Amino acid sequence: MIAVGVILLAAAAAYFQLGRSGKANLDDLNSSIPGSPAMPELPPGQTEVFGSLTDDGDFRPIKAVVKDIDQDAPDGADAARISPASAPPPPSPAPAVRDALPTPPTAETVAAAPPENVVRGEQSAVSLIASYNSIYPGYQMHPKYWDRPLSAGSASYSYGVVRRPDGFIRLSSTDGLPKGTASDAAEIRIPSIGVDSKVANLAIINLGDSSQYETPKHVVGRIPQTSNPGETGNTWLFGHLESPIKGEGNVFRRLPEIPALLNAGDGVYVSLLNQDGDEYLYQVTETEVVYQDDLALYDTDDSTITLVACVPRLVYDHRIVVTGKLVGVKRAG
Repeated sequence: MIAVGVILLAAAAAYFQLGRSGKANLDDLNSSIPGSPAMPELPPGQTEVFGSLTDDGDFRPIKAVVKDIDQDAPDGADAARISPASAPPPPSPAPAVRDALPTPPTAETVAAAPPENVVRGEQSAVSLIASYNSIYPGYQMHPKYWDRPLSAGSASYSYGVVRRPDGFIRLSSTDGLPKGTASDAAEIRIPSIGVDSKVANLAIINLGDSSQYETPKHVVGRIPQTSNPGETGNTWLFGHLESPIKGEGNVFRRLPEIPALLNAGDGVYVSLLNQDGDEYLYQVTETEVVYQDDLALYDTDDSTITLVACVPRLVYDHRIVVTGKLVGVKRAG
């Protein structure tokens, strides 16, 4: 009995310590991006199509801009008014931006330079850098891992190249559909943290003297009175960080990783598909932690998405609230 008591006491102490540690780090989950949300820019030489959505959900092209190789084209300078029937096909992809970047100095290039052009110590320094290129590939490693190369993750990174999701047409968060005109959410994808889940509308449970929304089981749950994908207003989506007692899944277990990604300069995008197969792209703009009793649903004047999960682990008395804004659309078919 004494041994059992000691084990239970140790388990309780560990539980308390883990919960305390999690609560101490809650401030790290508050983050935001600078500037306005948008999809990453296309490479030079490709065509960016701008437009808006009609009330029935169709995309209406407004103009097409070919990205200038030397600088962004001024608004309207290289823009052509187009119609849905006359949208120009995109040109062939331009050479990768990385190909035009200067080659990093190597020991060979410094050794070949005239002596008068080599500062004392530069040759040996560059030789040292060159010798480490094979084991410390800074041009291939994401900058957020440069201070800890031995524990570097697998995040993709190409020096000088900003990648964007394929197939999406740029929109503004003010271009959303009128509320009540789109179909319900069906699926959510967040590639940065490995989320790919079904979305289900949450039912209201009658508790006699009160009522509450059901908890989502192995899916992301949407508050059905809130906006549908692509609509003006706020779409509220809830998921479990973990559910050790009820066993209802952990679809949002990596949601707390998003603030660190934002702080590292990584764009985080959320794809929300509706039942018609249309896919709406949102860029995460902000994360915030609030106490459980302070969380309240609210609406917005533009197209917004809000993701919620319980934090920290083992305590679950706060909520991480992740906000994103509409930036693109990919029509079904």
